[in-house]
Amino acid sequence: MAPKKTANTPPSDASDSAAPKITASTSSSDAKLDALIASVDALTRSQQELLRSQEDTKSLLETSLQRVVKLEQDVSSISANQAASTAHLAAHDKDILSLKIASNANEQLMKSSNIRILGYPVLDEETTAAADGGRLLRDKIFSRVIGPILDSAVRDRFILSPVPAQEAILKIYRAGRISAGSKSSPPPIVVTLSSPLIRQTIFRYKSKSLPVPNTVEKAAGAKRYYIVEDLTKPTHRLLKLLQGHDSVDKVWTIDGLLRFTKTGDDTIHRVNNVFESIENILTG
Repeated sequence: MAPKKTANTPPSDASDSAAPKITASTSSSDAKLDALIASVDALTRSQQELLRSQEDTKSLLETSLQRVVKLEQDVSSISANQAASTAHLAAHDKDILSLKIASNANEQLMKSSNIRILGYPVLDEETTAAADGGRLLRDKIFSRVIGPILDSAVRDRFILSPVPAQEAILKIYRAGRISAGSKSSPPPIVVTLSSPLIRQTIFRYKSKSLPVPNTVEKAAGAKRYYIVEDLTKPTHRLLKLLQGHDSVDKVWTIDGLLRFTKTGDDTIHRVNNVFESIENILTG
């Protein structure tokens, strides 16, 4: 006969049903723990990557800053070199200007015995008698223009005795191409005189003793004669500019030096540098 089971003895399958529940809970906790560890690991890696990125960025910024400093130094050096070059060019330009002024003054000094006669017509003898053209022009200009002026000075005893053509005139020529019968203005006649006294006499007496064209000269196109200083090209260029300016009243030269007055003002202004702009000259 089989033994009788007691009442407090658990069923044989009770422990078997409880074990699987404990194992499932443990597995779930392990999975969560693994996921948490994986998240922590990922976060740690992200932080490490971020730190490395920050280090790279810092290194890049330092390199960029060094390049910026180097560029600023290069720009500063270039600016300094440019300033030095500009100063050098300015000094060079100043030297060139000084040389141009001195050269113009020397050229004007070489013209100090010269005069220019404007308006005298080209005669046939000048074009047909090449060998004697200079002498013929000298004699004609002396008899018709210079001689009468000197005679007036002799009468006033400004000079003591008449001066013959060959002694008064050292050189004479047309400042340009000559063409007999041309309707254009005749080229100026440049005359080199033998002494400063003769030149001074001509400018002193020309206003009252300069002859007017005769019938033959009028027929050749002459209207009026002018005697002016023989100026350098830079000085003559500025003279014409001043003469054509609205704010300028009168312009004249004394020994090659320009002087002018402004409209409505009797103040006499002297030009010291013919290479300066006309605007600076008028406002200076």
